[in-house]
Amino acid sequence: MRRRTVFVGSVAAIVSLTLTSAARSAAAQSPPDPPAAPECVAPEAHIRLDHVPIAVADIGALAERLTTGFGFSLKPGRRHENGLENLHIRFRDGSALELMTVSGPGDALARHYADLVADGGGGAYLALGGLPADSVLAFAGGVEPGLGVTRSAAFDWAGFPIGHPLHAVFFIDVHSRPPDLPEHLEHANGARGLRAVWVAVEQPDRLVAFLERFGGRDCGRARHPEHLTGRAVGVRGGTVYVVDAGVWEADPGSAPVLSVTVSGDRPGVRSMVLGEAGGLWLEVISPGN
Repeated sequence: MRRRTVFVGSVAAIVSLTLTSAARSAAAQSPPDPPAAPECVAPEAHIRLDHVPIAVADIGALAERLTTGFGFSLKPGRRHENGLENLHIRFRDGSALELMTVSGPGDALARHYADLVADGGGGAYLALGGLPADSVLAFAGGVEPGLGVTRSAAFDWAGFPIGHPLHAVFFIDVHSRPPDLPEHLEHANGARGLRAVWVAVEQPDRLVAFLERFGGRDCGRARHPEHLTGRAVGVRGGTVYVVDAGVWEADPGSAPVLSVTVSGDRPGVRSMVLGEAGGLWLEVISPGN
Protein backbone atom coordinates (compact mmCIF):
# COMPACT_ATOMS: atom_id res chain seq x y z
CA MET A 1 0.00 0.00 0.00
CA ARG A 2 1.11 3.54 -0.67
CA ARG A 3 1.40 5.29 2.66
CA ARG A 4 2.37 8.82 3.57
CA THR A 5 5.60 8.32 5.50
CA VAL A 6 5.58 11.62 7.37
CA PHE A 7 2.46 13.35 8.68
CA VAL A 8 0.87 15.05 11.66
CA GLY A 9 -1.34 12.18 12.74
CA SER A 10 0.59 10.83 15.75
CA VAL A 11 2.92 12.02 18.48
CA ALA A 12 5.61 9.58 17.35
CA ALA A 13 5.45 10.88 13.82
CA ILE A 14 5.68 14.49 15.01
CA VAL A 15 8.70 13.74 17.21
CA SER A 16 10.40 11.82 14.42
CA LEU A 17 9.63 14.59 11.94
CA THR A 18 10.96 17.28 14.28
CA LEU A 19 14.24 15.48 14.90
CA THR A 20 14.69 14.62 11.24
CA SER A 21 13.92 18.17 10.16
CA ALA A 22 16.38 19.56 12.71
CA ALA A 23 19.14 17.25 11.52
CA ARG A 24 18.54 18.15 7.89
CA SER A 25 18.45 21.83 8.75
CA ALA A 26 21.78 21.68 10.56
CA ALA A 27 23.40 19.72 7.76
CA ALA A 28 22.12 21.91 4.97
CA GLN A 29 22.21 25.22 6.90
CA SER A 30 18.65 25.88 5.79
CA PRO A 31 16.95 29.19 6.61
CA PRO A 32 14.91 29.52 9.81
CA ASP A 33 11.31 28.39 9.90
CA PRO A 34 8.83 30.74 8.25
CA PRO A 35 6.30 32.59 10.42
CA ALA A 36 3.09 30.94 11.52
CA ALA A 37 0.34 30.69 8.92
CA PRO A 38 -0.77 34.24 8.00
CA GLU A 39 -4.27 35.44 7.28
CA CYS A 40 -3.98 35.49 3.49
CA VAL A 41 -7.00 36.27 1.34
CA ALA A 42 -7.57 37.93 -2.02
CA PRO A 43 -11.09 39.44 -2.06
CA GLU A 44 -10.84 40.27 -5.76
CA ALA A 45 -9.72 36.79 -6.83
CA HIS A 46 -11.90 34.99 -9.36
CA ILE A 47 -11.83 31.76 -7.37
CA ARG A 48 -12.87 30.73 -3.85
CA LEU A 49 -12.64 27.70 -1.61
CA ASP A 50 -15.59 25.46 -2.50
CA HIS A 51 -15.25 22.05 -0.85
CA VAL A 52 -12.86 19.27 0.16
CA PRO A 53 -13.79 15.65 -0.67
CA ILE A 54 -12.49 13.21 1.97
CA ALA A 55 -11.92 9.55 1.03
CA VAL A 56 -12.87 7.13 3.82
CA ALA A 57 -13.52 3.39 4.10
CA ASP A 58 -16.17 3.46 6.84
CA ILE A 59 -18.24 6.53 6.09
CA GLY A 60 -20.70 5.78 8.91
CA ALA A 61 -18.01 5.60 11.58
CA LEU A 62 -16.43 8.88 10.50
CA ALA A 63 -19.83 10.55 10.27
CA GLU A 64 -20.57 9.46 13.85
CA ARG A 65 -17.28 10.90 15.08
CA LEU A 66 -17.76 14.20 13.27
CA THR A 67 -21.29 14.66 14.61
CA THR A 68 -21.18 13.38 18.19
CA GLY A 69 -17.47 14.01 18.79
CA PHE A 70 -16.91 17.29 16.96
CA GLY A 71 -20.29 18.98 16.63
CA PHE A 72 -20.88 18.99 12.88
CA SER A 73 -24.30 18.48 11.27
CA LEU A 74 -24.44 16.20 8.23
CA LYS A 75 -26.55 16.43 5.10
CA PRO A 76 -27.50 13.07 3.53
CA GLY A 77 -25.91 12.21 0.21
CA ARG A 78 -26.55 9.41 -2.24
CA ARG A 79 -24.96 6.55 -4.12
CA HIS A 80 -23.76 7.62 -7.56
CA GLU A 81 -23.85 5.52 -10.70
CA ASN A 82 -20.06 5.21 -10.70
CA GLY A 83 -20.05 3.47 -7.30
CA LEU A 84 -19.21 6.50 -5.14
CA GLU A 85 -21.34 7.28 -2.10
CA ASN A 86 -21.24 10.58 -0.16
CA LEU A 87 -22.34 12.63 2.83
CA HIS A 88 -21.98 16.40 3.18
CA ILE A 89 -21.01 18.93 5.83
CA ARG A 90 -22.33 22.17 4.39
CA PHE A 91 -21.66 25.72 5.59
CA ARG A 92 -23.53 29.01 5.36
CA ASP A 93 -20.96 30.57 3.02
CA GLY A 94 -21.61 27.85 0.41
CA SER A 95 -18.44 25.85 1.08
CA ALA A 96 -18.45 22.26 2.32
CA LEU A 97 -16.68 19.08 3.33
CA GLU A 98 -17.73 15.93 1.48
CA LEU A 99 -17.23 12.42 2.86
CA MET A 100 -16.70 9.94 0.02
CA THR A 101 -16.56 6.16 0.01
CA VAL A 102 -16.65 3.48 -2.68
CA SER A 103 -19.66 1.17 -2.49
CA GLY A 104 -19.31 -0.66 -5.79
CA PRO A 105 -17.32 -1.00 -9.02
CA GLY A 106 -17.17 2.13 -11.11
CA ASP A 107 -15.21 4.41 -13.41
CA ALA A 108 -11.63 5.70 -13.22
CA LEU A 109 -12.57 8.28 -10.58
CA ALA A 110 -14.12 5.61 -8.34
CA ARG A 111 -11.03 3.44 -8.76
CA HIS A 112 -8.88 6.42 -7.75
CA TYR A 113 -10.94 6.86 -4.59
CA ALA A 114 -10.63 3.12 -3.96
CA ASP A 115 -6.83 3.45 -4.17
CA LEU A 116 -6.91 6.33 -1.67
CA VAL A 117 -9.11 4.32 0.69
CA ALA A 118 -6.77 1.33 0.43
CA ASP A 119 -3.92 3.68 1.36
CA GLY A 120 -5.75 4.82 4.50
CA GLY A 121 -7.97 7.53 3.04
CA GLY A 122 -7.72 11.27 3.62
CA GLY A 123 -8.36 14.59 1.92
CA ALA A 124 -8.69 13.62 -1.73
CA TYR A 125 -9.09 16.96 -3.50
CA LEU A 126 -9.36 20.71 -3.13
CA ALA A 127 -12.34 21.98 -5.13
CA LEU A 128 -12.41 25.66 -6.09
CA GLY A 129 -15.47 27.59 -7.23
CA GLY A 130 -16.47 31.01 -8.46
CA LEU A 131 -16.10 30.64 -12.23
CA PRO A 132 -17.95 28.86 -15.05
CA ALA A 133 -15.92 26.03 -16.51
CA ASP A 134 -15.32 27.86 -19.80
CA SER A 135 -13.90 30.84 -17.90
CA VAL A 136 -11.55 28.49 -16.04
CA LEU A 137 -10.21 27.34 -19.39
CA ALA A 138 -9.84 30.94 -20.54
CA PHE A 139 -7.88 31.95 -17.44
CA ALA A 140 -5.67 28.88 -17.78
CA GLY A 141 -4.64 30.47 -21.06
CA GLY A 142 -2.92 27.42 -22.49
CA VAL A 143 -0.39 27.43 -19.64
CA GLU A 144 -1.83 24.13 -18.39
CA PRO A 145 -3.09 22.39 -21.55
CA GLY A 146 -4.00 19.25 -19.61
CA LEU A 147 -7.02 20.99 -18.08
CA GLY A 148 -10.28 19.51 -19.34
CA VAL A 149 -14.01 20.04 -18.72
CA THR A 150 -16.68 17.48 -17.87
CA ARG A 151 -20.28 18.68 -18.14
CA SER A 152 -23.53 17.43 -16.64
CA ALA A 153 -27.01 18.76 -15.94
CA ALA A 154 -26.15 19.37 -12.27
CA PHE A 155 -22.63 20.78 -12.58
CA ASP A 156 -19.57 21.29 -14.76
CA TRP A 157 -16.08 20.66 -13.47
CA ALA A 158 -12.67 21.48 -14.87
CA GLY A 159 -9.70 19.41 -13.79
CA PHE A 160 -6.61 17.47 -14.69
CA PRO A 161 -6.32 13.76 -15.48
CA ILE A 162 -5.28 11.30 -12.79
CA GLY A 163 -1.48 11.30 -12.61
CA HIS A 164 -1.13 14.98 -13.58
CA PRO A 165 0.97 17.00 -11.06
CA LEU A 166 -2.01 19.30 -10.35
CA HIS A 167 -4.69 16.60 -10.26
CA ALA A 168 -5.37 17.36 -6.57
CA VAL A 169 -7.08 20.65 -7.50
CA PHE A 170 -10.21 21.01 -9.60
CA PHE A 171 -12.84 23.67 -10.33
CA ILE A 172 -16.58 23.19 -10.01
CA ASP A 173 -19.56 25.19 -11.25
CA VAL A 174 -22.80 23.87 -9.73
CA HIS A 175 -26.00 24.49 -11.71
CA SER A 176 -28.46 22.89 -9.30
CA ARG A 177 -28.56 20.81 -6.14
CA PRO A 178 -31.09 19.95 -3.42
CA PRO A 179 -31.58 22.90 -1.05
CA ASP A 180 -29.73 23.05 2.26
CA LEU A 181 -32.18 22.85 5.16
CA PRO A 182 -31.47 25.03 8.23
CA GLU A 183 -30.50 21.97 10.27
CA HIS A 184 -27.82 21.14 7.71
CA LEU A 185 -26.17 24.54 8.16
CA GLU A 186 -26.29 24.92 11.94
CA HIS A 187 -23.32 23.23 13.63
CA ALA A 188 -22.93 22.79 17.37
CA ASN A 189 -19.23 23.70 17.09
CA GLY A 190 -20.08 27.07 15.47
CA ALA A 191 -18.61 26.19 12.04
CA ARG A 192 -19.42 28.71 9.31
CA GLY A 193 -17.18 28.01 6.30
CA LEU A 194 -13.85 26.88 4.90
CA ARG A 195 -10.97 29.14 5.88
CA ALA A 196 -7.78 27.32 4.81
CA VAL A 197 -6.67 24.12 3.10
CA TRP A 198 -3.13 22.63 3.08
CA VAL A 199 -2.50 20.58 -0.06
CA ALA A 200 0.69 18.69 -1.02
CA VAL A 201 1.74 18.52 -4.68
CA GLU A 202 4.89 17.37 -6.43
CA GLN A 203 5.39 20.72 -8.21
CA PRO A 204 4.32 23.41 -5.72
CA ASP A 205 5.67 26.40 -7.69
CA ARG A 206 3.59 25.28 -10.64
CA LEU A 207 0.40 25.24 -8.55
CA VAL A 208 1.18 28.63 -6.98
CA ALA A 209 1.67 30.17 -10.43
CA PHE A 210 -1.52 28.53 -11.66
CA LEU A 211 -3.59 29.94 -8.79
CA GLU A 212 -2.09 33.39 -9.41
CA ARG A 213 -3.56 33.34 -12.91
CA PHE A 214 -6.98 33.41 -11.26
CA GLY A 215 -6.13 36.37 -9.04
CA GLY A 216 -4.63 34.40 -6.17
CA ARG A 217 -2.18 36.35 -4.01
CA ASP A 218 1.17 34.79 -3.04
CA CYS A 219 1.72 35.66 0.63
CA GLY A 220 5.00 33.78 0.94
CA ARG A 221 6.08 30.88 3.11
CA ALA A 222 4.13 29.88 6.21
CA ARG A 223 4.23 27.29 8.97
CA HIS A 224 1.40 25.04 10.15
CA PRO A 225 1.13 24.47 13.93
CA GLU A 226 1.99 20.81 13.34
CA HIS A 227 5.28 21.39 11.51
CA LEU A 228 4.10 21.55 7.91
CA THR A 229 5.50 24.41 5.85
CA GLY A 230 4.18 25.74 2.56
CA ARG A 231 3.38 28.76 0.41
CA ALA A 232 0.28 30.73 1.33
CA VAL A 233 -1.88 31.75 -1.62
CA GLY A 234 -4.90 33.91 -0.87
CA VAL A 235 -8.11 33.34 -2.79
CA ARG A 236 -11.58 34.77 -2.17
CA GLY A 237 -12.56 34.05 1.42
CA GLY A 238 -9.59 31.95 2.45
CA THR A 239 -6.11 30.55 1.91
CA VAL A 240 -4.60 27.68 -0.05
CA TYR A 241 -1.34 26.51 1.53
CA VAL A 242 0.76 24.71 -1.06
CA VAL A 243 3.11 22.08 0.41
CA ASP A 244 6.01 20.45 -1.43
CA ALA A 245 5.07 16.76 -1.37
CA GLY A 246 8.68 15.75 -2.01
CA VAL A 247 10.03 17.64 1.00
CA TRP A 248 7.35 16.11 3.21
CA GLU A 249 7.95 12.65 1.80
CA ALA A 250 4.35 12.19 0.74
CA ASP A 251 4.00 9.21 -1.57
CA PRO A 252 2.49 10.09 -4.97
CA GLY A 253 -0.55 7.90 -4.29
CA SER A 254 -1.36 9.36 -0.88
CA ALA A 255 -4.26 11.70 -0.23
CA PRO A 256 -2.90 15.21 -0.95
CA VAL A 257 -5.01 17.38 1.39
CA LEU A 258 -3.22 17.37 4.75
CA SER A 259 -5.14 19.89 6.85
CA VAL A 260 -8.42 21.81 6.72
CA THR A 261 -9.38 24.89 8.78
CA VAL A 262 -13.00 25.93 9.18
CA SER A 263 -14.06 29.36 10.44
CA GLY A 264 -16.35 29.36 13.46
CA ASP A 265 -18.21 31.82 15.63
CA ARG A 266 -17.34 30.31 19.02
CA PRO A 267 -14.28 31.46 21.03
CA GLY A 268 -11.17 29.32 20.88
CA VAL A 269 -9.84 26.59 18.62
CA ARG A 270 -11.11 23.02 18.39
CA SER A 271 -9.06 20.46 16.44
CA MET A 272 -8.88 16.74 15.85
CA VAL A 273 -6.89 14.27 13.77
CA LEU A 274 -9.07 12.04 11.63
CA GLY A 275 -7.32 8.70 11.84
CA GLU A 276 -10.13 7.17 9.76
CA ALA A 277 -9.18 9.61 6.99
CA GLY A 278 -5.43 9.25 6.62
CA GLY A 279 -4.60 11.44 9.60
CA LEU A 280 -6.30 14.51 8.11
CA TRP A 281 -5.94 17.44 10.53
CA LEU A 282 -9.26 19.28 10.99
CA GLU A 283 -9.81 22.40 13.08
CA VAL A 284 -12.56 24.93 13.75
CA ILE A 285 -11.19 28.33 14.70
CA SER A 286 -12.91 31.58 15.67
CA PRO A 287 -12.11 34.77 13.69
CA GLY A 288 -10.18 36.25 16.64
CA ASN A 289 -7.68 33.36 16.80
